[in-house]
Amino acid sequence: MEGIAKQKVPGGKLLIIKVRYNENIEDIKILGDFFIYPESAVIDIEAAIMGMASRSSEESLIGSIEAAVERAGAEMIGITPLAIAQTLRAAMMK
Repeated sequence: MEGIAKQKVPGGKLLIIKVRYNENIEDIKILGDFFIYPESAVIDIEAAIMGMASRSSEESLIGSIEAAVERAGAEMIGITPLAIAQTLRAAMMK
């Protein structure tokens, strides 16, 4: 299955998640007008989410995202791990 969801993060930027999934998340693209430094950290976040169960809790998703951000030494401006998790779950509900 495939899904897409958009969210205007309160006080932040536009976040778009495109996802392909079945029982597990097979592919994910995180897009939008937010900033993340280094930019390559988006790939690290996507990689951390791929393979997770599509029914993963919001807390599990946030934990994986936060761990990827920390490993990359990244700074996110205009989005949060919570916003990514919420938008991803919304994309998988459609």
